Amino acid sequence: MNTLNPPYADGIEDFVEKCNSIMAGEYHKLPIPEQRALYEVLAGYFNGPFPRDVQCDEVAYESGGVTRRFRIYHKVPHRSDAFVFYIRGGGFVLGSMETHHVLMADICDITGLTIVAADFRLAPEAPFPAAIDDCFDIFRHVTENRPSLGLGAGRVLISGDSSGGNMAVALCMRLRDLGDSTVHAQVLLNPVLDFSRWRDGGDDAPLLTAGEMEFYTSCYAPGETVLHEHVSPILGCNFAKLPPAYVMAAELDSLQEDSFAYVLALLEHGIKAELIVESGLVHGAVRARNISVSARAAFRRACSKLLEFAGT
Repeated sequence: MNTLNPPYADGIEDFVEKCNSIMAGEYHKLPIPEQRALYEVLAGYFNGPFPRDVQCDEVAYESGGVTRRFRIYHKVPHRSDAFVFYIRGGGFVLGSMETHHVLMADICDITGLTIVAADFRLAPEAPFPAAIDDCFDIFRHVTENRPSLGLGAGRVLISGDSSGGNMAVALCMRLRDLGDSTVHAQVLLNPVLDFSRWRDGGDDAPLLTAGEMEFYTSCYAPGETVLHEHVSPILGCNFAKLPPAYVMAAELDSLQEDSFAYVLALLEHGIKAELIVESGLVHGAVRARNISVSARAAFRRACSKLLEFAGT
């Protein structure tokens, strides 16, 4: 049942209708390869042109018998010594470096910051903690090889959308527990931070149904794994000494309560945190940035916060 009924922002109703026409009905019941193919189509449909002043390089290396991959997006000419480590969304099951390729380039183009976009193994073939292990290994590789990768010595920021926001928080927690304070700040877009409440479904919202969330949860963190603090960090609120945060929530997103809970917990730990609830937007509305003035403004606000945290 959809309990979120405020009016859509400009262009968002069309955005929702198009998304639902591409990934129609209970698409999460299709074979997983078909789901992934549909998601690739969805991502490509809303992309604008690749910015002409952005250069992208893909890097691969071997670690522990696993091939890790990531992409580096540079603004030409180079503007900043800071970089953003970005973890994409997709429910841990869908998505690729291609589904977020133009989004990464757009962030780079608007901010002038270098973006490092991590690739990772997907569930259910590789459930928790494989994706976080991959992101952690790539993060360490990148930070330890900054000069050879063409990265400066400026601040390191972490960002992610949806399930990528979940992994961004988990990565910050893992680094903190190891005494690594490399990350200066986190910028999260519609993060999901409590998967435990989706084990048996929940409330539907535009572009994020209870059936989808239950499916993603079972793929990534089956059984009691869903209670792990790096899967559902809100449950333990083990957030002391995490970096400052900017969290973008959407008014028409059932994950909004996760953002509220996270920001409140950070503030209670004495950590600077800011929550923006974007009126009339839905989950994943940054994809609508080229067809909605409101979505574009929300996207630019997040980009501005990255610049602020970068100290540029």
